[in-house]
Amino acid sequence: MNDSLSSESFFQGAKKAAHRAMDDHGRPEYDEFALHAGVAVEKLAKAVLVSKNPVYIAEIRNNSADMVLHVGGHLQLDEERVRTVGASEAIKRLQKIGVLQKDSQLDLLIEMRNGAAHTSPDSILAKGMISPLARTIETLLNDLGKPLDEFWERWTNAVKNAVNEQEDQVFRDVQLRITQARHAFEDRFVGLPAEVKEGALKAPQPRKEEWFAKPMEIRDGDMLVLKTSGGDCPACGGQGLLTFEPVRHTATETTFTANGFGCYLCNFEVSGPDEMAALRKANTPGLMTTVAVSHGPTLTPEEIKMGETQAG
Repeated sequence: MNDSLSSESFFQGAKKAAHRAMDDHGRPEYDEFALHAGVAVEKLAKAVLVSKNPVYIAEIRNNSADMVLHVGGHLQLDEERVRTVGASEAIKRLQKIGVLQKDSQLDLLIEMRNGAAHTSPDSILAKGMISPLARTIETLLNDLGKPLDEFWERWTNAVKNAVNEQEDQVFRDVQLRITQARHAFEDRFVGLPAEVKEGALKAPQPRKEEWFAKPMEIRDGDMLVLKTSGGDCPACGGQGLLTFEPVRHTATETTFTANGFGCYLCNFEVSGPDEMAALRKANTPGLMTTVAVSHGPTLTPEEIKMGETQAG
């Protein structure tokens, strides 16, 4: 049998596809994610089947007898005649022998993978397919006796977090995005001198209109959003920016609460109270949470001063 049909070859192919899927998810290119995630599951499923009996990956078609003999190592076939099972059939065979259980989410991922080769799948659905990918890979790796970190490498913790049902979905999503932004940032500097990365981290971030800001109306139709340095970005370590929305207003003071954080260096961002709470929980250094601005009817904008701040 050709080495390309060995369990180790399928394992390495699955690993490569799974890493591509995680990179795709972080860009975010969810159609490509669905495609590569499905390929990863298919190849790892075949790795498990081959580990039990090479004959189990033979596709049952017109030349099925020849394929059985080929994968069994007793007949040589030309490469164009070699046919192995597809993802759905590989999963069904593993379910029949008790390696996998029925999983509607996994079925949906495979359906989206098949559709991604022709038309783009629903991005919202594809984005949520991290969990079925992660738990299926873990089950198959356990059957192969392979450790999780050997397969996922730098993605290991992110994948573990993605299936940690003790945490809510918002928290898991923010954790995953931190990891994705960190890896994307690190990849930009592969092969470059260390000072290039250091220079990028020290450079001031542009203070253009923040894409994560959600301005609110506070008085007389005026829109007001405060922006300030938000401390180290949890993804890349650069200087992030915080935005604040007004929550209380008097004649002499307006209190703002943080409603967004973003980093132009690695494009990590969160927006809204739920994601900000998840960021504070996932990120050990405290983030500024409220700002009080003193003002008066006779003060010019230049005379408005920052008041008390509180860190969370």
